[in-house]
Amino acid sequence: MQRICMYTPSAGGGHARYSWELLRALATHPRAADHFQFELATARDLAGEFDSDTYTVNRILPPLRHRADFASKPAWVFDRLTHYWHREKFFLRWLAQRPDITGVHFQEWVPWLAPSTVAAVKKMGKRVYHTVHNITPHKYPRFVPKALIHRWIKASCRQTDCLFVHTDKLKSDLSKFLEAQHPPIAVMPHGVWNADSTAPTVSLSDRLKQKRLLFFGQIRRNKGLHALLDAAPSLAGYRITIAGERSDPAYFESEITPRLQQLRAAGVAIDLRDSFLPEDALPALFAEHSAIVMPYTPEFRAMSGVIYMAMAHGIPVISTPVGGQRELLAEFRVGVVTADHSTEALVTAIRDLCETGEAEHLSGQMNLAREKYSWNTAAGAVLVGYTLAQEGASDQRDCRVATTSAS
Repeated sequence: MQRICMYTPSAGGGHARYSWELLRALATHPRAADHFQFELATARDLAGEFDSDTYTVNRILPPLRHRADFASKPAWVFDRLTHYWHREKFFLRWLAQRPDITGVHFQEWVPWLAPSTVAAVKKMGKRVYHTVHNITPHKYPRFVPKALIHRWIKASCRQTDCLFVHTDKLKSDLSKFLEAQHPPIAVMPHGVWNADSTAPTVSLSDRLKQKRLLFFGQIRRNKGLHALLDAAPSLAGYRITIAGERSDPAYFESEITPRLQQLRAAGVAIDLRDSFLPEDALPALFAEHSAIVMPYTPEFRAMSGVIYMAMAHGIPVISTPVGGQRELLAEFRVGVVTADHSTEALVTAIRDLCETGEAEHLSGQMNLAREKYSWNTAAGAVLVGYTLAQEGASDQRDCRVATTSAS
């Protein structure tokens, strides 16, 4: 019996939900019976909505304090640096007392600590797995050379027994980044979030006519909110809602605030909700909008969970041609992809989606995508990756064939 501990320090948000969805699917998957058991190692303040009776939840890690708790930025930076160091040390001490755990699956790690943390877990005789949500950081520390951060990431990834990514393109990009020196890379689909069945029901056709655009998620430069605001003057009759936390305050103040002031002065309707939104507020938020706009910049090299949340709630997306969403939108028309990153291309894509009246086709495509991208399918692919690692597989073709056949 293999006992896998998933390491997800986040107490809420996307990583916590992702682990909750995946672990529930893993714990109940037919292939896991009699072969695998699962646990979660997370922060002591994990949100109650992410409890589960299908796997063990270990609330053992120190909570991450909010930036607003600190009187100055230096105090906040110092706390962050010491927090991550203490958190990893605490986890390793706890893990050393758990000889029954045979493998650790990292959903999150800190680049500068990951090489030593992974090495320590390996030294205990446990296998290490890692889901590469982002090949490189969304934002680089100002005073740390980018090359050094890349060296830390490469060293960490190369020590693992199996890496997981969400699309073929990301697998290719990761292999190239690691210079073909890496363990098996398994492609697993990102599951569609399980939506609240009590969400308000408004037909997609009616919502498209309302021309209400939603920018959802963390507000940082590579999410491209500035690009959507640049397109706003060309979108007469449209309203825009911005819903998400400011994860890059400098970007927000220097590039977003001036644009908001200018647009509002010109009479553009923009609703700013720049704070954390609880999970139970999301169904109503999605139900009152026509589409989610994802104007991500070329620097975005990941698979955004926003598109899977959109499918769960039946709302189409408009995305720039980046990350894994480009592949998904080529497979299923759950929205549209812009021709390029220009303002004109974004305006055209928004108008094409909201004004062509293809609501029935969009809804049908979302149903097909939800059927294919289930958490059960994702769990099957992960279990194949675990098995490959146990067998010491090194042939990338074997990994890909086995993973695509997982269900």
